[in-house]
Amino acid sequence: MRKQKNNRAQLFTSGERSVAGLAILTAVVVTLSGQVVEAMMRPSLGLYDTHRTTVASVQNVVDARPLG
Repeated sequence: MRKQKNNRAQLFTSGERSVAGLAILTAVVVTLSGQVVEAMMRPSLGLYDTHRTTVASVQNVVDARPLG
């Protein structure tokens, strides 16, 4: 039996494929690193990030309270 040779032209060279794989891997690592850093940081709440007594001293602010 003869082995058939694949005569199809390659769309990308092996070097281009390895660079594309490296680019995809780098994008995944950067994305996951960003998500980890974001999860470790607390969001800034601005004025309300401080202790409750500071928030109570803000003028013209009424706390939400249930009606019943």
